[in-house]
Amino acid sequence: MSASENHPAVPAAGGEDEHISPMFANANNPPGSVYFTVLSGGPDMSVAGWLHLSYEALESKEALDVWGEFREELYTDPALNIRRGDMLRARKLAAGQGRPRFPSARRGPSKAEQLGYRRVLRRGLEVVARLPGTTVGTALGRGMSPAATTEAVLGGLSSRHARDRSSTLALIRTPAVTAWYELTPGPTVPSPAQGGPYATAEVGGLLEAAEFVAYCAYQHYARSHHRRFLWEWLPELLPDAARPLAL
Repeated sequence: MSASENHPAVPAAGGEDEHISPMFANANNPPGSVYFTVLSGGPDMSVAGWLHLSYEALESKEALDVWGEFREELYTDPALNIRRGDMLRARKLAAGQGRPRFPSARRGPSKAEQLGYRRVLRRGLEVVARLPGTTVGTALGRGMSPAATTEAVLGGLSSRHARDRSSTLALIRTPAVTAWYELTPGPTVPSPAQGGPYATAEVGGLLEAAEFVAYCAYQHYARSHHRRFLWEWLPELLPDAARPLAL
């Protein structure tokens, strides 16, 4: 697999690629699908969660619209203090934390407020389960750095698509960097691209959703006592994602 070339996206002109969106014009090969992947985990365990959309499903923007509608519900919920522009972070929601309502930083959320934010995480998984044209997956490794996890995830996904020689893109967010990769049916070593067919902001909602999957998958496998309420959310709401790709 090789990185997509770094030049501005321009509409493809002439030939069989005229149908390719300008947002995909700087990929080396027209993609059949795209993975939106986020890494989660702890010192002893690395977990990746992803949303996989076909090119047509992504271009329709239906999945993005559904996630955007979910966010709108949160903005208008008087029990929550979530504003437009706030990034939904799964770890913070699981801790029952939102934007502070009062100037004093010493006052934490009440138990009712904590429950409300934790429900946002569950509601998000329920939305992921019904995103149009989207399949969900996870990968699990132990004792791996984020860089090693990224390489292993890309290798595993690339092997899947090598069988039918389909070209696929992946956007992967780690604690340090968010980067595009082009998965091509070949043995080349993956390397991050400086740019991608979509600006990250345009597909930020799909990365948010992937983070919900990754974090809940981590809690399902890690069995943290303090997050016991999360243990079975993944198999309950996203059963197909509960069968991880081994790294």
